[in-house]
Amino acid sequence: MAEENDENEDLADGENAEGEGEGKSKLDIKKLALFIGLPAIILILALVAGGLFLFGGGDEDEALDGEDEAEMADIRPDVHSFEIEQPLVVQISGSGNTRPILTLKVSFEFTDPAVELALQAGMQRILDQYQGFLRELTPDDIAGSAGQHRLRLELLRRTNLAIAPAQVDRVLLTEILITQT
Repeated sequence: MAEENDENEDLADGENAEGEGEGKSKLDIKKLALFIGLPAIILILALVAGGLFLFGGGDEDEALDGEDEAEMADIRPDVHSFEIEQPLVVQISGSGNTRPILTLKVSFEFTDPAVELALQAGMQRILDQYQGFLRELTPDDIAGSAGQHRLRLELLRRTNLAIAPAQVDRVLLTEILITQT
């Protein structure tokens, strides 16, 4: 009987081995599909996306034909400009005994033609606003692009306050010069 039990166990082990072999082959196919197929699909999608990014679509300027450009020209407002004739010369704050002199040329951009009349009428108020503000500046306040950007924003704010309700769109700094005395 012991021999029969050993034979039954051997048969059962053989059947289990065959069943595991089929299960392993199915499992191996799934693993193979996941480990090779999935990265291959991701690679193909990445190549397609990269190709579309680099070569697809074209420029917006190329997409516009003559009629679209004419329509866009009608939509864009006309930009007018006004420049303060004389440069602003202001003695600014400095460190120690030095009193640097700031020479500044300013111009304005706007879309409403009526703003030019408001600028001419309010020029004394604008210059008064500028003088008080500019005297308190130091050379470090104006240094770099960030300092010049802050200066433009502050001059724009003071200009719009002086000529309200008219509004200037941009203040342009056409010349900035700091001389040490």
